[in-house]
Amino acid sequence: MLTWQLWCTLLCILWFYFLWSRRRFYRLIFQIPGPLGYPLVGMAHKLLNKEDVLPVFKHYLDKHGSLVFSWLGLMPFVLASDPQLAQEILNSQHCVNKCLIYKAIDDASGRGLFSLKEPHWSAHRRLINPAFALKVLQSFLPIFNAETTSLLKVVDSLVDCGEKNLIPLMRSLALNISTQTTMGSEVNCSEYIKNNKLLEAYRSLLKTVTDMCLSPWLLSRTVRQLLGREKKYAKAKTQINGFLFKLIESKLAKGSEAHLETEEDKNIFLNLATDLVHRGIFTKQEVKNHSANIVFAAFETTTNTVVYTLILLAMFPEYQEKAFQEPRSLFPSTGDFEVTYRDTQNMVYLDLIMNESMRVLAPVPIVARQTMQDVRLSNGVVIPKGVQIVVDIFHLHRDKKVWGENAETFNPDHFLPIHMQDRHPYSFIPFTKGIRNCIGWRYALISIKVILAKLLRNYKFSTSFKFEDFEFVEDITLEFKTVPLLEIQRRNC
Repeated sequence: MLTWQLWCTLLCILWFYFLWSRRRFYRLIFQIPGPLGYPLVGMAHKLLNKEDVLPVFKHYLDKHGSLVFSWLGLMPFVLASDPQLAQEILNSQHCVNKCLIYKAIDDASGRGLFSLKEPHWSAHRRLINPAFALKVLQSFLPIFNAETTSLLKVVDSLVDCGEKNLIPLMRSLALNISTQTTMGSEVNCSEYIKNNKLLEAYRSLLKTVTDMCLSPWLLSRTVRQLLGREKKYAKAKTQINGFLFKLIESKLAKGSEAHLETEEDKNIFLNLATDLVHRGIFTKQEVKNHSANIVFAAFETTTNTVVYTLILLAMFPEYQEKAFQEPRSLFPSTGDFEVTYRDTQNMVYLDLIMNESMRVLAPVPIVARQTMQDVRLSNGVVIPKGVQIVVDIFHLHRDKKVWGENAETFNPDHFLPIHMQDRHPYSFIPFTKGIRNCIGWRYALISIKVILAKLLRNYKFSTSFKFEDFEFVEDITLEFKTVPLLEIQRRNC
């Protein structure tokens, strides 16, 4: 029987043989500092816990600088948190494909716009772009307003009732909005949405997907079955796919475009996509995959940005008062009112508030790409084909070299024109930038502004939770270990 010393020796031999067999990555070891980790594991063991991901990245960025090389199991990866390097990576034609960890999203919702590879991604993106044109987004304002009006009625029942967690309430609102704007307003009548079954299915799916990203062995159905994770995960997938396919089939059955009254109707995503099916350009499966990706991305990030902004304003009441004065000047009376597109453009201070919220609490804290060919960076480093590149948006947004000594606290003045004019254009990338930027960034900003304008005009928010007590969880989107609760008071003037 082999002793443990011999086992360790054999493991090390295998590890060095593996490194030698992939010797094209040697130069990264010498060009970029970073932890090699353990044989066959690299530093993957440090990232098994979602609560450890951001602190581990912070530790290595502080220790080695804004470009770090290491191994995730047998995968070489580079961690970048510098605006110039982020610009070069996100604008490189050889860094368009998403990282291998996004296989988890493919498994959950199919390969859609979120993780599609080149050249298919570029082709599909061009075809879907009209669904996010400004005229189409402006046509959604009645939905944004109506759903937020319904929200106000629920929020009103929480006034003076102590501190509450607003995330579940906001998730329901955001999902109602995202399904209607993606699938058409008639979807709002679905019992599957009314009874929150769709929301529960998406949340269940997200939990497993996040675990799969950090623990790739969960990509195996057999492993999930052995660990008792498959049944609930498979049920959620089946429910979401069934819901989407039913909508797609119904839309396809209507056939022609005769029922579409305007260009905006024609370009609502599901109408646009099913027309592409009729023309033989998309398959029903591709429409389902894109639908699942778009709905999830829209409602999850909208939820977090709205609630996190309210939390930060509750922690910093001086900024909340300034934020309140702006909608008050536009909408003199409390209660319900219609927010127009022009109103959203006139709420300039709310722009500062939203930007600072997304800077301090980046909605998506990290994004990842995979090099399709060798990529040469301006610092002289050549990243070979097949390397996973992680852009750490969370710590880029909090870098004191970029944002000053107060980078880690909340201050909307960071985004005053006088302070932004000399900052690198990639120092703030909440929706990423470059070739594969978020298709729905303008949609998100308009919808979030409508929701915040109505909430801030009608209510005052406070919390006993302290800013310095935040503990973050990498859950694809940014989440909290402990969610701060908010107390709500009605504004009477």
